[in-house]
Amino acid sequence: MNTQKKNRVLLLDDDQFMLEYVSELLRELGVHKIWVAQDGATGLAVIKDMKRDIDLLICDIEMPGMDGIEFLRNIAVQGYSGNIVLFSGLDRQLLKAAERFAKASGLCVTGTLSKPVTLNALTAILMEIPQRQPAVKVKRSEDNALVSVKEVKNALSNDDFCVFYQPKVAIRNSRITGFECLARWPHKKRGFISPDKFIPVVEEYDLIDQFTLMIFRKSVQQLAQWLNMGFDLKAAVNLSMENLNRHDLPEVFEEVTRAAHVPANKIILEITESKIGKDIALCLDILTRFRLKGFGLAIDDFGTGYASMETLNNLPFTELKIDRTFVNAAVSDSSSRAIVESSVNLGKEFGLNIVAEGVENQAEWDLVAKLGCTEVQGYFISKPLPHDEFSQLNGLST
Repeated sequence: MNTQKKNRVLLLDDDQFMLEYVSELLRELGVHKIWVAQDGATGLAVIKDMKRDIDLLICDIEMPGMDGIEFLRNIAVQGYSGNIVLFSGLDRQLLKAAERFAKASGLCVTGTLSKPVTLNALTAILMEIPQRQPAVKVKRSEDNALVSVKEVKNALSNDDFCVFYQPKVAIRNSRITGFECLARWPHKKRGFISPDKFIPVVEEYDLIDQFTLMIFRKSVQQLAQWLNMGFDLKAAVNLSMENLNRHDLPEVFEEVTRAAHVPANKIILEITESKIGKDIALCLDILTRFRLKGFGLAIDDFGTGYASMETLNNLPFTELKIDRTFVNAAVSDSSSRAIVESSVNLGKEFGLNIVAEGVENQAEWDLVAKLGCTEVQGYFISKPLPHDEFSQLNGLST
């Protein structure tokens, strides 16, 4: 067993017996550089001491004084970058909540253990911990920064943005039924710039209408080519909530589809649930007229918002896309599975097409199929592809 991954371990637990017991288990597994702390203050002091660069922290979340959550908050502020295993005798829901908190705080949680800890359980956790690389100070480059508004405007003027296509597959026969259209920016000097670097700039500087219309046109034109070749596909295009502030948007999109001779019912407009605006009257106005014109409407990242059922009840959606967070966790986590299952059942009650997002392996495919999803999207099928590669994947030719 390779112990180089975890050669410096800090154990934090207020129970002296537990410290001695887990330390002995670690020594049996070949780990000999072990620090122990019975309270949060001592643990913080160990981590703060840069001469003791801890590779792995095994932390109890139930302690008197500074509890595990407060301790995790403090080491996140300190910038602790090692691996963390959480353990506790509390119920699994609290342990999972602590794990979610730690990850949301930017910490690297590689597993959880329930007390009493066993040698086999500890072995399994340690085997999953990746090799920690030596810290290297890297100068922040412009590739890691948001692009400037001037660069974005130039890219729009020069038509530099392109569209990649990620397949959606029917579960019942594994056939490609359509694709999600995703904006990409192949920069001449910096390579591909990811959307999270340019979309905030597009939205902040009121370029979103121009940007969305450009991506929509390109997506519709590509769909038209494939439809003309006899392939029955649907295109899904993302709408920003910033787009839903102009009453003529349905007419603008209708004109684009009409010019390309694409039926509106071959287009699905995706709207992220957590970003649905407070102006429900305006949303209803625009989205209802999209539906009247034949467009489909998908509620994206379903389950991440706070008013899911109310959203479905108020707005005329035709498709529900279950967020990848729940899909990825559903195989091993009963709570996530319950969320997926209830989302599927809710979607069925509303007569919606149900898509599982972010499916990454056969086990996830099998589960969402069993639970009743209609379609699947994710890296298990394919990453987003340029049109020529998507054509090869789908048996098309350009």
